[in-house]
Formats: sequence, C-alpha cells, structure tokens
Amino acid sequence: MSMLTEEVSKQKMLETIHYMTENFPYRLAGSPCEAAASRYVTERLRQYGLEVENKEFYTYNSDPMYSKVTVLDPAMEIDSLPCAHIRATKPEGEVFELIYVGNGDYASYKDINVKGKMVLVEVSYAPPVPEKARIAYEMGAAGIMCMNWGNDEEVICRRGLKGVWGNPTEANFHCIPEIVGVGVTRGAGLKLKQLCLEGKKVEVKVTAIADRTWSIVHQPTAILRGNGKSDEFLLVCSHLDAWKPGVTCNATGNATTLEICRILSKHRQELDRDVYFVFWDGHEVAEAAGSTWFVDNNWDKLNKHCVCYMHIDSTGVKETELYEIKASEELLSFAKKNINDVLPELELRAMALKKIGDQSFMGIGVSSITQRKSFTKEYMEHAHGATLGWWNHTIEDGEDKCDPTALEEDTQATLKVLYDLATAKILPYDFSDKLSAFHTNVKKIADKFGDHMDFMDLEDNLQMVERQVAEIQSMADDLSEERAKLYNDFVKMVARQITNVTMTCADKYSQDSYGYTSLSYPVPLFADFERLVKLDPASLEYGLIKTQLVKNKNRINDALFTISCFADLYKRILCV
Repeated sequence: MSMLTEEVSKQKMLETIHYMTENFPYRLAGSPCEAAASRYVTERLRQYGLEVENKEFYTYNSDPMYSKVTVLDPAMEIDSLPCAHIRATKPEGEVFELIYVGNGDYASYKDINVKGKMVLVEVSYAPPVPEKARIAYEMGAAGIMCMNWGNDEEVICRRGLKGVWGNPTEANFHCIPEIVGVGVTRGAGLKLKQLCLEGKKVEVKVTAIADRTWSIVHQPTAILRGNGKSDEFLLVCSHLDAWKPGVTCNATGNATTLEICRILSKHRQELDRDVYFVFWDGHEVAEAAGSTWFVDNNWDKLNKHCVCYMHIDSTGVKETELYEIKASEELLSFAKKNINDVLPELELRAMALKKIGDQSFMGIGVSSITQRKSFTKEYMEHAHGATLGWWNHTIEDGEDKCDPTALEEDTQATLKVLYDLATAKILPYDFSDKLSAFHTNVKKIADKFGDHMDFMDLEDNLQMVERQVAEIQSMADDLSEERAKLYNDFVKMVARQITNVTMTCADKYSQDSYGYTSLSYPVPLFADFERLVKLDPASLEYGLIKTQLVKNKNRINDALFTISCFADLYKRILCV
C-alpha cells in the first residue's frame, strides 16, 4: 500500500487545478461554464477506462445577480452581494429596520421582535446560513444580512438561503424562506452591529436581485469495475459547482478525486469492490441537489450494495496544521488507524459525522467518511468560525490558497482509506461506541423527561441490541469467504437501521432541511422534548408535540427490533 500512495502526483493535481481555474472559473450550476467543466471531467474519467456518463437533470436553481445596500442614518453605502434563492426586492429597493441577532440560532431571538424587519447575523456553521435564514423567516423577519467571518479582510462570501435539501416537492416547497438576503464584509457588519447595540434605530435600503428557476445541470458519473468478487461498491464524490474562482472549494477536491480515480484504475484487479465516482452539481446554490437526485434515482442500488460514501471537499488548503476526520461512528476507529498509518506525525482530530454538506445518504443509512487537513481550533476561533479559511466562497479563493504538500497528503490519506475499504474481506464497521453512546443519550433524556413519556421499552431494546450486535461482531476474525459475505450483509443492515434513527429526523426517503437545528440534539428525534416541558400539558401544542414524540420513539423501537431479529437469524447461520 505504501507504493500505491507514492503514485500520487502533486504535479498532475496542480495542473488540474490550474486548468479548471483558468478555463472554468465560475462553475455556477446550470451555467455554460459548469457545462464545460462537466465535459472536461467526463473526458478525464473516460481516459481512465471507466464506464462514464455525464448525467443531465433539472434542479431548482438560483442566480444571484445584483445588490445594493445603503444605510440611511448615518448615510453610507456598503459593499454587498445578493444571496441565492431569495425573495428579490423591487428594482428600486426596499427599506428595512435592521436588528442584530448574533449567530441567528433560536436562542438569539429571545425577547426580540423581528417581524417585518431585516436581521443582521454573524456567519458561522452554528447554525449554517440556510438554517439561519429558515429560523429568521419563521420568526417573521423580512430580510437577512450576513456579516462575513474572518477579521479585517474586505471580502464577502457568496451564500445560498434555500434551506430545502435537494429539489423541493409539493410537500416542502413552502419551506423555502421568502426572505430578502445579502452578504456584507465583516468590517461593515461590525459597524452596523455596534449601531444596533447602541440602541439606535438602524434603517437600510436594500436592493437584492436573484432569480429562482428550474435549470438543467450536469453531473459526471463513472464506475470503476473491480475484480468482480463482490456486488458491493464505494461511492466517492466531490462537488463540481463552485463560486468564482473556487480553488479550495472545490477545484482541489476535484483534483484529489480525479487523481484517486487515475491511480485506482491501474489497480482495478486488486479491488474486490467497485468504485463509483460522481461529481456533484447543485451543491452550493441548490443545497445538495445533485447528491439528493442521485439518492432518489439510485435508492435501491445504494440500499443494497453501497458500503461507504466518501465526500472529498476542500483538500490541500494552506495554513492547515492537523488532520480532521468526520466519519460515521462505526467507521471512526478504522479511519483513525488509516491516518495514523499514512500521516503519523500529524495531530489528529476525529469526531462523529453530522448531517451537513452533501451527506444526503443518512436516510438510507450508508456509512460515510470525510477527511482533510484542517485548521487548529485557535485558528478558527481567531477567524470567527471560518472553518475553511476566511477566503472560502469569496473572490480571494485563488490558487495561492492551495498548499501543494497538504494536497498531496490529503490525497494519499484518502487513497489509502478507499483502497483498504475496496479490498477488505470483512467490512471494518464497529458499532460498539455508536450503540453505547446512543444508549447513554437515551438514558439522559429518559432521566430528564421521564415524567412525560415512558422510555422503559426503548432502553430494554437498546440493551438487547447492544449485546446481540457485540456477539456477532466478535465472530468477525475467522470467517470463511462465504460467511464473511453474510457478516458484511448483517453489518450493512445494522448501519441502514441505526443511522436513520440517530442522525436524521426525516424518514428514509426524504431529507431534513439544510442544517436543521434538531440534528444537533443528542437524539434528533427527541429534540422537541425541550419544547414540550415548557408547555401546559392541557394545551393543544403540548398534545400535538407529545403525540409526535411517541411516534418517534416507536420509529426507533421498530429499527431496533429489526436489528434484533436479524441478529438472532445471522447468529444461527454464522454459528453453524
């Protein structure tokens, strides 16, 4: 394997990045530039001998065109950019009172009336911007102004406010916030923040123009066939659409993906599993539209055969010092070991993966890994939450923001993870920590809210499943080829069942809204207990919420029962 990682060519990746930046600088989904970039990637994949198709489909899109922001008193005009998927203002602009609401989470609105006003929020991933917009709209705001992260850099991030994950349906179209939205520099935002905190009435005249329309986008898709020993496959993806010039988001990720494809294609006879490569479109503006379209149109195949999803985004970023892994808990130990093997000198930061980015596969329950070199905690705090650099999504994201050595290290580390997964006889899932943490979280919730609902059945089921899954996992070491396949089928089934009820609120066939607040709760399906306990038990709202919480507990119990039944069956088969 060390020889394989040595095949990574830093020069080839830098050439890819330069070519994309020079020839396809503004890869807005649905644009001619995006279409040309898709053709380029498709041809590259074809050169490596893969089964290739440049998929076309419609996505609900937006083109942010123009904005102007003028503060009325004291009179000043400030630089701005329109957000995507907004309610456009009248051409002559509209006047709003501006209200500062911190990071824009629910707590920020305590005792503040924002109805009909524009809120000023500080950009961060707590919550992500689309969720800030959704909350603002829910609170009655008519507009949102996003103050950039970073420090004194005079740059503005491009933003999308769609909120709805993937293409909307009749059931959730109304959830797209009908709200005006603009971005401003951090310096301008801090001045406005100070005016708001001084208690002055701050009024702004805003013109913000963006469209909303269905448009055709392109998604290069390729299959690298292995040696045919298994019908399973890995899914390896990076998003192709990007704001200009989009080097570290995401030409570097595209270069990493293409380089991994080039190398693995030369070793295809060593791969027991196929590898699917897809370059997502509709990531930036349409909120994971490409990955959601892929889920919807390949649901059965993914459910039956996909063993891991690897999302490759923002590799090779300059000034990064440690290695960060975000993975489904059942793959976390495996992923950490791989990094320690490839880059033992780097500090490692590893954590459970949450549903964000293009993690559109948690409803099905496909296990996932995403990893890259990252900034230290101190660096990100100094940059006020700029986890991908202050230049992310700005015109400053040029080739100088790529560190060639970091790019090489990122690609080598990810190549090893994928090769090991593609050749592993036994899938390296370990559910011990995941089930234990889930049980602990349920106990804490039961202790806190046990007066409102009986958790005894859920706790009993969790205890039983923990024991049963551990028993089968203990058999993994000495299985024959045939029984190894049965074991792998079992752990895939466990992932399908447990991920859906621990990482999502939506059902298996839908998506949560983007960055949905409840997903940060220890057990997302029980997040509404925090609302329930503040209500009168005789009230209408209490009854409605309580009914849904009971249904959510039944959903979890059903998943645990399915695991338990299959565990009993597979134990009998594997012990024969």
